[in-house]
Amino acid sequence: MGRMMFEKPVDRRLLLKAAASLVVLAPLPAWANAAPTVNEVAFDRAIPALGNPKGDVTIAEFVDYQCPVCKLVFVELKKLLAEDGGVRLVMKDWPIFGDVSRDAARMALSAGSSYGAAVDALMANERGLSQRRTDTILASVGVDVATVRTGLAAVSDADAVLARNEAQATAFKLRGTPALVIGGKLYKRGMPLAELRDAVAKARAG
Repeated sequence: MGRMMFEKPVDRRLLLKAAASLVVLAPLPAWANAAPTVNEVAFDRAIPALGNPKGDVTIAEFVDYQCPVCKLVFVELKKLLAEDGGVRLVMKDWPIFGDVSRDAARMALSAGSSYGAAVDALMANERGLSQRRTDTILASVGVDVATVRTGLAAVSDADAVLARNEAQATAFKLRGTPALVIGGKLYKRGMPLAELRDAVAKARAG
């Protein structure tokens, strides 16, 4: 599979301005590996795909469950999934907001058949997270929190996923969330619905 194509950030005015100033930047890595392949980013077997798992265009979002702009972009992505049955969405958890974000990501990735509901609930949360808050949110959508936490007592598959996601973010020289990979192109920013539609159309056009 070919390497990623890159797009430099463009005018962000179309993205909901109110949250633009809330982006938190991660430290710029001192070096970066070669760009991951499309398959490595978009088809990690340990990350369930949302939308249409067999869709012809994949959108991967590097995200933190405490990133307010990520939440706004997720709303736009949900609109896109509702109108375009050919899109598969892969959430690339990159917990740059610390241990609480990492805990939420590990819990969601370990939620089994409730994964999609867990993602929706965490992204809809408008309050800061804590372990207790995360447990309450996930329990509200049917996650057996006690069982999941028992499974996370040791190093889990979720930790391996987070390590892969972080390595890819580093290779892409990302400085914060959100970032999107659509088809084979990297966008180091969030997008409103109109731009998402355009990016998907370009991916389909090849």
